Amino acid sequence: MNSFRFYLFSLFLGFLTLSCNDNEVDLTSDFKDIPVVYGLLDASEDSNWVRVNKAFLGDGNALVFAQIADSLNYPNLQVALLKINKSSNTTEDSLPLQKTTDAILKDTGLFAGNSNVLYLTTSPIDKNYLYKLVIFNPDNLKRTEAITNIAGSTIFNYPNSPSVALNWEPNTNNKVVSFQWTCNASSNLQAYQFELTFIYDEFLQSNPNNRVRKSFTNRYALIPNTDCQQNLIRLPITKQEFYSSVANNLPIDQTKGREFIQIDISVYGAAKEFYDYLVINKPSSSVVPRATDYTNIPGGKGIFSSRSQLHMTGLKLNSITIDSLRGGQYTSELNFVN
Repeated sequence: MNSFRFYLFSLFLGFLTLSCNDNEVDLTSDFKDIPVVYGLLDASEDSNWVRVNKAFLGDGNALVFAQIADSLNYPNLQVALLKINKSSNTTEDSLPLQKTTDAILKDTGLFAGNSNVLYLTTSPIDKNYLYKLVIFNPDNLKRTEAITNIAGSTIFNYPNSPSVALNWEPNTNNKVVSFQWTCNASSNLQAYQFELTFIYDEFLQSNPNNRVRKSFTNRYALIPNTDCQQNLIRLPITKQEFYSSVANNLPIDQTKGREFIQIDISVYGAAKEFYDYLVINKPSSSVVPRATDYTNIPGGKGIFSSRSQLHMTGLKLNSITIDSLRGGQYTSELNFVN
């Protein structure tokens, strides 16, 4: 899982916590089966995963129940994707999802890390179709459904090749590198997030041959598709922003030297439901936390949507930018050697 995935996953965990501690729950009411779903389909991936947990309530501390895997997992779910023709609204294929346990290890936290149950399909996802998620619980005959368009792909307009050398010079703070990628309404993409990863080697000045590969990643704010102009999204990064980000992410240490290796860039696209979820669940300035307001799971909670991803690796800096990285006002104390 990456940028969007990490962001949504943290929101998802927070949502589960709030679901378990809702102040308005009637403790004397009958039990309700409420599935909590997290699924983002990606047509570029060989494997797609859907997570289905159950909301729970018991006598005692909810945080204790959260550490018990049986409190989170259904024993006998049947999960499938239906591939639906957009024109005829007919189902053309049914893709059963395989139940897996600990195929992906869960990070430590509030919720049980063992028995991490996920549902997997390795069938190709076709962006020209709708996909309906169907969850059937044979223990109570409850059927839960959700549907999504598939996010389409995009391409980089600038840079259009890894051979392009990025240039944050001449020597003016008004210098801008404008990253650009295609956008159009037919792609089912509602928003984009851009990542820039700066990769470098670090070594002791006393032993320059013993190097450690390191990196940092800057994730930029969501850009809505309404910013699409002439079929392009543009993200300008100024000279000051670029060099300051390097200075802010690398500590000054005169015993160490660094060598720039490359820049990798990525764009992640979100379908409508995913974008709505992110906007509604963005961090609040209020001191009073609020429970998640958005779900597109009828009879349940959570999100079933899609995303896309685009990557370009191995970008270099031009020689003047390298010179400024080594001796410029923002980064001269970081001891770049190239």
